[in-house]
Amino acid sequence: MSRCNLQLNQHLQQTMAHRCQQMDTRILSWGLASPALRALLSLNINTIDDLLLYTRAEVSAAHGMGSLGIQRIEKGLLALGITWDK
Repeated sequence: MSRCNLQLNQHLQQTMAHRCQQMDTRILSWGLASPALRALLSLNINTIDDLLLYTRAEVSAAHGMGSLGIQRIEKGLLALGITWDK
């Protein structure tokens, strides 16, 4: 089972942990770093369908989302047979 491994200050930790528990385990299995996970949560992305509402450029622009995170998302989507709009 995949775990969400966000490390935050104690005040935010419970809220983010709860939101992370709601995230699709397929997304969690992609091995995204904590900043990238926080970036997805900041966009209210919890599922693959939520993610596909955004373009690559929009997700890339989120604070904490780097090129490695985008590569892992693209690889994860490709493994599911999904092509992300450019």
